Amino acid sequence: MKVFDMDLFMFINWFFLLSFFGYVLECIVLTIEHKKPILNRGFVHGPFCIIYGFGAVGAYLVLKPVSHNLVLLYIASSALATSMEIVTAKAMIKLFGSFWWDYSKKPLNYKGIICLESSIGWGFLGIVFFYFLDGFMRAQVNRIPFFYGRILAIILLIIYISDFTYCMYKRLRNPDDDDDQTIGRLKVS
Repeated sequence: MKVFDMDLFMFINWFFLLSFFGYVLECIVLTIEHKKPILNRGFVHGPFCIIYGFGAVGAYLVLKPVSHNLVLLYIASSALATSMEIVTAKAMIKLFGSFWWDYSKKPLNYKGIICLESSIGWGFLGIVFFYFLDGFMRAQVNRIPFFYGRILAIILLIIYISDFTYCMYKRLRNPDDDDDQTIGRLKVS
C-alpha cells in the first residue's frame, strides 16, 4: 500500500520522524522562551508532538499544489497551521478544560490559542518543510532497510498508542492533574 508515494511503513516512520522533529523544535523554542530546559512537550510522555506529523500530512495534501509559489505557500502554511491550532485547542478544551500551550502573554493573540508571532512562524515552517525538511526526512527513512523499517513502524505505533491511551485515560479521569506536561498549558474556566 502506498501513501504519498511511500510504502505504508515508510510513511509511518516519516510521520513519527516529523513528530519527533516537532517535539525537538517545541523543546528548543520553550527552553529559549522560559530560560530553563523544557524536555517534556506534548500530550504524551514520549518524544513526539504528533500535531507536527498531522501538520505535515495536511501540508502535503493541501499545500502541495502551491508549493512552487513561495508567497502562496507562506500564506497557506500560516493559515493551515493556525487553523490546526484553533481546532486542536477547541477539542482539548472540550475534553480537558485546557490546552497544552499558552500565547496569552504574546501580542495580538486570540484567547491564548493563536497569536500573530506563531502564525508568522508557521508560514516559514511550511516553506522549510517543502524545500528542505520533507526531502531530508524521506531520505533518512529510505535509509532504513525495508524489513527493519516495518518492525520500527510497528514498534513506534504500539509504543505511541499505549502512551496515548494511558495519557488520555489519566487526563480524562483527572483533567486538573498538573503533571510535568503543563509548561505553557492554559486552563480555561
